This record gives sequence, C-alpha cells and structure tokens, in this order.
Amino acid sequence: MIIDLRHRLVAPLRRFAHRPGYRAPLAAAALLALLLCVPYGVLHDALTVAFVLGGNLWSLVPILVPLLVIVGLPAVLLALGPRRRLRRPARPGNSALLCCALGIAAVLLGESVPGEDPGLLGLGALVLLTLPVGWLLWHQTPRARRNTAATTPDRPGHWRWAAAPLLLATGALLVHYDVPVDARFAATRSALTTHADHVLATGSTAPAWVAGYRLEQTELVGSGVTFTVAGTGVFAPHGYAYFPHGTPAGEPVGYYTELGGGWYSWSGPDRF
Repeated sequence: MIIDLRHRLVAPLRRFAHRPGYRAPLAAAALLALLLCVPYGVLHDALTVAFVLGGNLWSLVPILVPLLVIVGLPAVLLALGPRRRLRRPARPGNSALLCCALGIAAVLLGESVPGEDPGLLGLGALVLLTLPVGWLLWHQTPRARRNTAATTPDRPGHWRWAAAPLLLATGALLVHYDVPVDARFAATRSALTTHADHVLATGSTAPAWVAGYRLEQTELVGSGVTFTVAGTGVFAPHGYAYFPHGTPAGEPVGYYTELGGGWYSWSGPDRF
C-alpha cells in the first residue's frame, strides 16, 4: 500500500521537477504547504520578520525611488555597455503563471485568518516581488534565447500577457473586501461550533487542528471560550471567541468583533 502510494504521488512529482522551468513553482508550493502544516517555527518567524521589515521599507518608497533612478539607472547602463542590448521577454510561460498563482494563494491564505498570518503574507510578497525580476533576468540568459528560438513564433497564447494582471487584480479585490477571512469562517463555522461546544462541555483546552485552523491556545473565559489561531498577528495573538450568551462582563469590548451566532473575532493584549 505504501509503495503504491509512493509510486502514484512521489514519482510523478519527481518527473515534474526534472522538467525545465518547473522547479521554481514546486519550491514555492513546497514552502506554502510547509507553512500551512507548520504555522510556527524558524521559517514562519523569518518570513514574519521579512514581512514586517518590508512594510517599514514601503514607507520609504518616496525617498528610495528617486535615489534608485538617479544612482541605479546610470550604473545599469554603464554595466550593460553600448553594444549589449536587452532582449525583449517572451510571453509568460507556465512556470511564471504558476508562481504568480501560488504567490496570490499565499496572500489570500494569509488574509483568511483573524489578525492575518504574516508568515504567509511574507511568502506571498516574496514570490510576487521576485517573480518579475527573475522572469526578466531569465530572458537575458543564453539558455532562454535558445529555448525561444526553438519554439514556433506564431503559436497561440497571447492571453498569457493578461493572465498575471487579472490574477493580481482579482486577489487585490478579494483582499480589499475581506472575502478570504469571511468565506473561510463561514465555511468552517459549523466545525468550530462543534469543537467549542465540546470544549465547554469537557473543559479540554489542548491544542487541536479544527477545520484547517491550528488552535494553539484555548482558554475558558466566563461562559465562553477563546481560541488563538497559530501564526496570526505580530505583536498580539489573534483568533476566535465563542460566547453563546454574549461577552462576559468586565472584558474589554474593543477586543471582540461580533460575527453572529455567538462568535467573535478576538485579539489579545500586546506581547510587548
């Protein structure tokens, strides 16, 4: 049984990895799967730090862009020399489009939990920011020139130029209207309610996987319970709270956002 499963799953992936141009999507998919299965640890923390630093650097864009144009552009032109010409890139291939889709998927999954998952957001930002640079540099290599020369110039596929912008626009709209977090909670509300009722009945607060959420910390509060979702937040824990009879007296109202049916989006105090 194990050998048959390995033959059906591992062998096709190994053949797929040896195909030219598909190693980058496989690496991105492996990192995404690892973060989903282990939403904590060294990799998640490193991507979280990178995401926070990137967000801080984003505020310096008005200063950095003119500096890069003034200093960087002449340096690039001098490095290329007068006789070396940049080659126009061919339309995006399957590898570039798959990486774009995986980067957007990481962002949507990062936005699908309360307080966001900065590790998944960091992975998505890393893939989406490095993809255009890597794609442009790849087309300047001799191997890319040989591959393009060997292909048929009139083959169909002009839709590929619009595929990546459409994927990015769709992802941006979904994030803007909070579709990932609302849709995921609506799809998993029943399983979460069943687990919350079980916790209230038994008092069990052990960590558990429920409907795709890693509930890292469970705490009984009054007549309800709060769940900390692993990997969420940077400076404060985030998760869901279930209070079928309303939030307990004395609890800070600002910590809870009502979702209906006794459920609340919950954020804890800062860790610092």
